[in-house]
Amino acid sequence: MTETNHTQDKDPEGDNEHIEDITTILKALLADLARVVAVETRLFGHTVLAMLGLTVAIALLLVAGWLFAGAALVVALANLQAFNLMGALLVVTLGHLVLAALAFWRLRHITRDLTFRESRASVNSLLAHAKSLGDAAEQPPPER
Repeated sequence: MTETNHTQDKDPEGDNEHIEDITTILKALLADLARVVAVETRLFGHTVLAMLGLTVAIALLLVAGWLFAGAALVVALANLQAFNLMGALLVVTLGHLVLAALAFWRLRHITRDLTFRESRASVNSLLAHAKSLGDAAEQPPPER
């Protein structure tokens, strides 16, 4: 019977070449990932700026539309001779104030839910229950 040596001679030079190849690949991968992140960050910034600009433009157009609608209503009321010019301005201003008050009331109603009333009530209930259990544990047991 012949004995075979199952251990293989390892070439330290060959392993170093593979490690160098792997590190080169990893460096290239990290450099590519850094470039992708930089490009996507730049794209994100341009997109956010465009969104802000469009939001400001929309807000200005809405305000202009609201002002021109109010002015048209004033002119229409004055031309119908329902009110004089000053009276029409006052009626439209009063209408705008009523709409603003209604919007403010609705906003207050909506934001009331942001105070976590139910969560706070639940936590307070749990704390009161825990306190009552603690007080009960501190009392001496009844004597017989």
